[in-house]
Amino acid sequence: MIENQEIAETKSKNWKWVITKFLMKSLFYSFLIYLPFLGLIRSGIYFYHTYHLNTWIGLFLGMIFSFSCIAIYLLIITKLFFKDKRLSKSYLKWLSGIVSILVLGYTVFSLLSFTGKNAKSNKVKAEYSSLHPYLKISVRTFLFFDNDLIITDLSRTSDDYTKMGLKKKDSSLHFIQNTGYTHAMDLSTRNRPFWMIWSAQLYFKSLGFNAVRHGGTGDHLHVSLSTYEKQGSW
Repeated sequence: MIENQEIAETKSKNWKWVITKFLMKSLFYSFLIYLPFLGLIRSGIYFYHTYHLNTWIGLFLGMIFSFSCIAIYLLIITKLFFKDKRLSKSYLKWLSGIVSILVLGYTVFSLLSFTGKNAKSNKVKAEYSSLHPYLKISVRTFLFFDNDLIITDLSRTSDDYTKMGLKKKDSSLHFIQNTGYTHAMDLSTRNRPFWMIWSAQLYFKSLGFNAVRHGGTGDHLHVSLSTYEKQGSW
């Protein structure tokens, strides 16, 4: 009887360990897949906040980070699956070319492929060109996982707050900032399940943006990039 109980407990522990191990591996590999994109955006934000670097220089440095991550992954995969393969100069050049095209292609695609389908109005669609490139790349990527996401508001002026019946602001990240872009966008939370709103908030926060759910013009998720003068402001 005691032996049977011990066997049952051992099996239970083994199953728990198998499930825990599977979850840990899943999280680890998911992070590895996410890392090149995470570095692309967070590197740019880091250099902007810390060294006040130009948007495009920061993005270029972020692309170098992504390039390095993907190249290292491919080199490791090559060595694991083709142990006898020599890493010749021609192969390394080919690898570099493929990864460069991949990173550059995805960045350009993310910047230019917004069709306006996810904009609440033609006004928002027209204002999308003034949105900061880091926010453009991030929201365009998120649309792969949540194609029903709606952008409700982007660029504003001080008078817009008066028209909306809100307290007039002297500064807002919805205004055009020192980068030449608006640093904020509002995403609709209407008729959306909690877990989708939470996942969007977690996603944008992980990339280094502010992501705050609040009212004002109605319940929405406010996503913004603080300026280097006022880091932490949203």
